[in-house]
Amino acid sequence: MGFNFIYFYDSVRSGIEYLPNTFELTFIPILVGLCLGILIAVIRVYRIPFFAPLLAVLITLYQGIPLVVALMIYHLLFMAAFNNFAAVLHLSISMADINTIWIGIFALSLHATCYMEESIKGAFFSVDQGQYEAGYSVGLTRLQTLRRIIIPQVIPVALPMLTNNIVGTIKGSSIVMVIGITEVLAGSVIPASKTYAFFEGYIAAALIYWIFTILVEKFAMRIEKRGDKYRRNLV
Repeated sequence: MGFNFIYFYDSVRSGIEYLPNTFELTFIPILVGLCLGILIAVIRVYRIPFFAPLLAVLITLYQGIPLVVALMIYHLLFMAAFNNFAAVLHLSISMADINTIWIGIFALSLHATCYMEESIKGAFFSVDQGQYEAGYSVGLTRLQTLRRIIIPQVIPVALPMLTNNIVGTIKGSSIVMVIGITEVLAGSVIPASKTYAFFEGYIAAALIYWIFTILVEKFAMRIEKRGDKYRRNLV
């Protein structure tokens, strides 16, 4: 099997055109996952009645379902709800008129939330109990202690695992092509519909994702170094 560099270049160029979609499918879920992950981790660490056990069950359930299966379920539910909504309001629009990228963002956001929550929750247990007591002793409330003392220590500890979660989200974004969303992977194989050079298309997609993840990991390493310096200053 020969390798055609012209087809490869065309595939790289086509894949790069859809990088903005991959950015949306990556960075929005990461931000949502980080915010919700911190909130859910706090609820579970403090064992807030009703919500803590409920969220524990939901997270365990979601982690046991492959992302592609969850994505297909959300897509079918959205289509059913959309069709019913359009029929009730007598709207002359179809699914082709809707940008389904938000279904992918929703699925990836839940996926990122579940795994980031586990990383953050584990980091909570690494904080010495004396840190809580120190906050209470100077008159801080539980919420103030959490915001000013605990979370600033939790995030640096959780950063290595969060970096893995972020890289997983980047790679997971390629799955959305199964519901018709065009991102880097789907974009890279568009030229293959005419040239049948699918091998070059997949290699092009792999190269783009590899460069993307390397850049993210390098950026995360710089943040981790700053986090380590911050933790040493606290000690």
